Amino acid sequence: MSKWASKLKIISDITHSDHDLLAERKQRLSFSLQLLYAFVYPFSTGIVIYAGLMTYSVVLTNITGLLPQIARDLYEGKLHTAASIFAWLFAFFLGGFFAGFCVEREKLKKQRYLHLLPLMVVAGIFSFVAAQGAQTESAYPLVFPILILFSVGIQNAMVSLTTSSLIKASQMTGVVNELGVDIAEIFHSEGEQRKIIQREAWLRLTVMSSFLMGAMFSVAFFPAWNTGIFYVPSAILIGIMVHDVVRF
Repeated sequence: MSKWASKLKIISDITHSDHDLLAERKQRLSFSLQLLYAFVYPFSTGIVIYAGLMTYSVVLTNITGLLPQIARDLYEGKLHTAASIFAWLFAFFLGGFFAGFCVEREKLKKQRYLHLLPLMVVAGIFSFVAAQGAQTESAYPLVFPILILFSVGIQNAMVSLTTSSLIKASQMTGVVNELGVDIAEIFHSEGEQRKIIQREAWLRLTVMSSFLMGAMFSVAFFPAWNTGIFYVPSAILIGIMVHDVVRF
C-alpha cells in the first residue's frame, strides 16, 4: 500500500468513526426527547382525565366506550343525546386533524414554530376552563367537555406525530397491549434489534407510570383546587413549548 493510500485509509477510518459517534449521539438525544414526551404528556393527560371525570361525570377519552352509547341512544330514539355524544367524538377527531394539519403545514412551508400553535390552543383552553370554576359544570354541560376532548385530541396527535406513533398520551389500552408484544419480542431478539425493542418497552412503561402519577396528582389536589387544577397541565404545555424553542 502506498504512503498516500495509507493516509487516505486513516482519514476514512477517522471519518467513519466520527460519523458513527455522531449517529449514536443523535440516537441518544432522540431517545431522551422521546422519554421526556413519554413523561410529560401522559402526566398532563392523567390530570385532565380525572379532573374531567370529577367535573363532568364522564371519562373524556374513552372513545371506544362512547360508540356503544351512541348506538344505544340511536336505537332507543334518543337523538339529542346521541348527537351530544357524537359532538364529543367529532371534537376529539377535530383535535387530531388540527394538530396534524399544523405539523404537515410546517414541513411544507418551512415555518419552524407552527407546530407550537396547537399546544398554545390547548394551554389556552385549559386555562380558560380553570378560570371558569364551578360554572363549567352547570352553565355549559356540553361545551366544556367538547373543549377538553378537542384538547386531548390535540395532545394525543402531537405526541404521536413527534414520536412516529410510538407514544400515546391517553390511550392506555393500546400501550398495555403493545408492551406485552415488546416483552415477548425481547425474548426472541438479540443485538441492536433487542436494544431498540427494550427502549420502546421502557418508553411504554414510562407512559403508563406517568399517566398513573398524573391521575394520582389530580386525585390528591382536585378536592382543594377544583377546576383550578387545569392550570397545571396548561403550565406543563407552556414548559414544553419553551423547551422546543430553546432546543431549536
